[in-house]
Amino acid sequence: LAHATAYAHRHGHLAAPVDHHQDGYALGRWLATQRKRAEDLAPARAQALQDLDPHWNPPWPLTWHRTYHAARRHHEAGHRLSDLPRDCVTDGGHRLGEWLHHQRLHPERLHPTQQQLLVGLGLIQNAEPFPKKRKPAARKPEQGLAAARAFHQREGHLEVPQRHVEHLGGEPVRLGQWISNTRRRKDHLPTERIHALDALGMRW
Repeated sequence: LAHATAYAHRHGHLAAPVDHHQDGYALGRWLATQRKRAEDLAPARAQALQDLDPHWNPPWPLTWHRTYHAARRHHEAGHRLSDLPRDCVTDGGHRLGEWLHHQRLHPERLHPTQQQLLVGLGLIQNAEPFPKKRKPAARKPEQGLAAARAFHQREGHLEVPQRHVEHLGGEPVRLGQWISNTRRRKDHLPTERIHALDALGMRW
């Protein structure tokens, strides 16, 4: 928790990459474990993390959260986000210009809290409810597997929250639900799919 505090004070959030080390400590892995066990955390621990970052365990991707904070730092430094070129990349490697473009282009794809955060940056005018869209689903096994690979590449594990939605090329995939369904149907899955998920560290 002390390392998490130091990280939050420096970066303004707790969306550390899973492979991040803070003063030699595997903080990214520790935070990933806390998220995985969020429902079972002691109240004091959960509150301490909440105090450091109200969105420490967000329903949206951690990559989004990190880039949002990069945008927030630019905004608080007095820069107009609307003036940033689309090819702008921050010193930290965030493709901020491209990210800003997509937030303005498809705000209806965002969680209501994400919309509120963007309103605070002046990126969108309001957070009124957008028209309901078709519920995201993994319509094909290949789509679910691709989403699982994307999640594993980013987070370093396959402990996917039940309600997590992964976005593949702008297409939402209910990865958490797909993982649960896949576990229940293991006896009927093709061998190659089982092997592919085993390679990602699937917990059956």
